Amino acid sequence: MLSAETEAIARRLRAHQPVLDAQFDVVFPDDLRPWSRDHWTPVVVAQRAVAWLACGAKDVVLDVGAGAGKFCVIGALSCEASFVGLERRPALVRAAERAARLLRVDRRIRFDHSSVLAIDWTRFAGVYLYNPFGELLLSIDARHASEPDEPRSTQQRREAYDRAVAEVERRLAELSPGTRVVTFHGFGGQMPPGFELMGREIIARGPLELWIKRGPGRAP
Repeated sequence: MLSAETEAIARRLRAHQPVLDAQFDVVFPDDLRPWSRDHWTPVVVAQRAVAWLACGAKDVVLDVGAGAGKFCVIGALSCEASFVGLERRPALVRAAERAARLLRVDRRIRFDHSSVLAIDWTRFAGVYLYNPFGELLLSIDARHASEPDEPRSTQQRREAYDRAVAEVERRLAELSPGTRVVTFHGFGGQMPPGFELMGREIIARGPLELWIKRGPGRAP
């Protein structure tokens, strides 16, 4: 039954047809699905973001804070590009890898259990950011998932959030001209000089924006 459901989902996404989030989320474990509404990219947002990223067969797109891999999987079904998802929580990486296998796009997706510091952003044609550090500002009980080494106090979480946002701003500043960046609910910081806002929509209860790097990248 699940195989028939996933095949139907894959066909509709490849045809750029609408899919309800409740339908897509069958590819995730039961205990993770309740987090979809507030923490994962809605299907309609992922489809629009991929269209804006203009992904080609030779392109690789980076998803920062990939969670259970929803954006990457939908992206791989919607275009010919490859995807890399950064996610530091092992349980979510496992769920993402399982979803990619179920929908038969695992050859074009890699999920890394790592941070924004661990990878060179300049090799990507596009970057997707869905408020990747927002959970740090929530209480531990309200968060999607937490690890033992994550900051516990409000002050520690705020400091970790500020460091992560500053690092993303630095990485964005290094990107080459022509790189596309799509944000959903932003990322907590400001786009560096050299980026031009090329599109903005309110979709699925939030702002989706397309930025294109116009100026030269800063040396790492």
